[in-house]
Amino acid sequence: MKQAFGNQGTEARKVASGLIPWLLAGFLGVAALLAGGPLAAAEVYTWTDENGVLHYSDTPRTDGPAETIEAEEAYRPGSADAYPAPAAPQEAQAVAESAAAPQSAADARREELASQREERRESQAEMERLCAQHRQRLEQVEPSRRVFYTDEAGETVRMDDEERVALVEESRAFIDKNCRD
Repeated sequence: MKQAFGNQGTEARKVASGLIPWLLAGFLGVAALLAGGPLAAAEVYTWTDENGVLHYSDTPRTDGPAETIEAEEAYRPGSADAYPAPAAPQEAQAVAESAAAPQSAADARREELASQREERRESQAEMERLCAQHRQRLEQVEPSRRVFYTDEAGETVRMDDEERVALVEESRAFIDKNCRD
């Protein structure tokens, strides 16, 4: 029984010891890519040597074939374009609009309905404002016999009874037609 468990441990150690160089080589290769030296070039060359070690370089192999990998330009320490300035909001919006795909009919209909809803909300808000204005006018003008107001010249003028009655009738008609109680 002890023998079986002992063999199992040595087998695991053999497998782990065989994997460690591969993992280490892969890790070092990725670290070299991320370090910035090889990525500064537009092309990266990779090959596996006779010992099975994976190599990455910015120069091609001299003693045999190498596979070419296209790499994006990366940050180079000390370069001015390391941190590009963000686009202005108008430019960013223009870029987003130009990059947007053409609208489908359903998307266009959704936008149209949303626009109509917004117009109705604005219209309703304006109507509520006008109703409040006419109600306030009724509260101020209707019970009073003498109504004073300031004219364009800045003088205080008394409104005659005919003007006052006309304002009251106008406000009542507007409220009856357009406002809910």
